[in-house]
Amino acid sequence: MTVVFKRINKNQALQGAAIIVEAYSAAPWHEHWTIERANARMVELSTTPGWLGVGALDGEDLHGFAIGYPHTAATGCMLYIPEIAVMPAHQGKGIGTALLKLLEEEALAAGFSSTWLLSQNEGVAADYYRSASYRQSPNHRIYSKPLK
Repeated sequence: MTVVFKRINKNQALQGAAIIVEAYSAAPWHEHWTIERANARMVELSTTPGWLGVGALDGEDLHGFAIGYPHTAATGCMLYIPEIAVMPAHQGKGIGTALLKLLEEEALAAGFSSTWLLSQNEGVAADYYRSASYRQSPNHRIYSKPLK
């Protein structure tokens, strides 16, 4: 397997629907996505103006992705990261970490001042984001990270 990490286009992003169905059905999420809803989610994300998406590709096969889109606030234009997912068979190999780092680099290059996301309050996902230098908001339970 030769995985390449790069920006993805809409067609590549749409492959993420299958990843959502499989990855989010497992721990810690235990969510019950249908392929139809996952497809709608990926269309929604990949057609949002200003969206940024990165993927882990092995040839044409998408093994994982991270997607963000602009969120303007009083502090500036931030990149909101609503989805990051890796196929369960490829988890634990650093793919998610590489995707998150690449998305942060792309966001910084595009002029975003920070990134933010919503996730679980505690548990594996919370620990993962903390290890990537995201900090939990005491008021909103939102993780944020300034881009340097």
